[in-house]
Amino acid sequence: MSLEEIVAKHIQPEWGYDISVELDGKPLLKYANTTTPFDVASIAKQFVACCIAILLCEKRLNLDDSIRCYLPEMKDYADKITIRHCISMTSGVRNVYLMKYLMSNSRLDEMEMFFRQGQPANEAGNFWSYSESCYILLGHIVERLTGSNVQFAKQRIFDPLGMKNTQGHGVMGGGGLTSTAEDLVKWHNCLMDRNLPGAPDGLFDMIFSSFTLNNGELCPYGFGFFYDETNRDIIWQYGDNTGWQSVIRLDLKNKLSIIVLTQSDCEPVDIALELENAIIPGKRNYKSAYFSRPLQMAEIKTVWHEKFPNAQKQIFNKDPEKYLGRYYGYEIDTYFDIVPENNRFQIKYADKDDNLLDFSDENRLMMRTIGDWGSFWFPIEFYGDEQKTEYFTLQRGIGHFYCVKT
Repeated sequence: MSLEEIVAKHIQPEWGYDISVELDGKPLLKYANTTTPFDVASIAKQFVACCIAILLCEKRLNLDDSIRCYLPEMKDYADKITIRHCISMTSGVRNVYLMKYLMSNSRLDEMEMFFRQGQPANEAGNFWSYSESCYILLGHIVERLTGSNVQFAKQRIFDPLGMKNTQGHGVMGGGGLTSTAEDLVKWHNCLMDRNLPGAPDGLFDMIFSSFTLNNGELCPYGFGFFYDETNRDIIWQYGDNTGWQSVIRLDLKNKLSIIVLTQSDCEPVDIALELENAIIPGKRNYKSAYFSRPLQMAEIKTVWHEKFPNAQKQIFNKDPEKYLGRYYGYEIDTYFDIVPENNRFQIKYADKDDNLLDFSDENRLMMRTIGDWGSFWFPIEFYGDEQKTEYFTLQRGIGHFYCVKT
């Protein structure tokens, strides 16, 4: 099957798509029906990470600097979280999108939510967990050091590489970037050739350096990219925003660049892997630790229990009536209600008109005494007394929110 036939079986003609495959600098496939830049979402992380790497090489910050050096509004726990922890997604900072899902009529923006957080989800460096929060924080650190991380990326990366159709928006962090396959090929060539005009010495050694957890285990994430689980010469990143799906994969050893940008509900990773296997035979696996590792909860329980030495952990379904009622979540400025429903108990949120609403499937988060999201099951657990309560919420990870019963 030809490369064009592989793509055609996945793509509907009416969808927007921009697909490029190059091997050792030679185009193998250009398959596009638009020249309009695509929202590439989390692919922005690679450029935020490159900005950080430039600043590191220029000695304007250090890997082991606390993020509070640059974001002093964060609370004391952030003293132990470093630039290194954020780049490798081992910071323990809660995922901002989980926090946003839990918000109803709150007016808090992302950074205000970070500044309110009293504790991390776990101790920095102990666990790896995919989190937009790490790169949002890094984006704001670049912003504070340079005046504008969008302009800094343009001046130091996009313009030198001739990426004329690539543009950052707002404060680039977990997203905030539009680009084209043609431009992203230039970025891939930059990484393969280790050549960025005007770059400081040591930039690419920094970008391709590895991270380890506190226990010495190798981290599956680097400077804005996953390492393929079976081959660390392959790096990749997925982008997902409403209506936009994308993936970029780069095989550094074989100099194979695959870029799939779509405006559709298709799965671009499947397309990329089929193309990759057609060019370089052999089973490729994109399911990194982000998808395959079990949730690691043991330490979270210990850390949080230590914060409440006189508290008894309560599993909600052992004594549910005790916890019925309304709670106010200070850290995300939102009211929650625990209500009985169909012989179970569910957390709902109150909108601005005081109506109780479900956490809908559209938001991909359901919280119940024993709930599920995809293949994940979780309990809701409480710490403390009836006046001050801590509970867990999970979405491919763990979030803690401070609530007071009203």
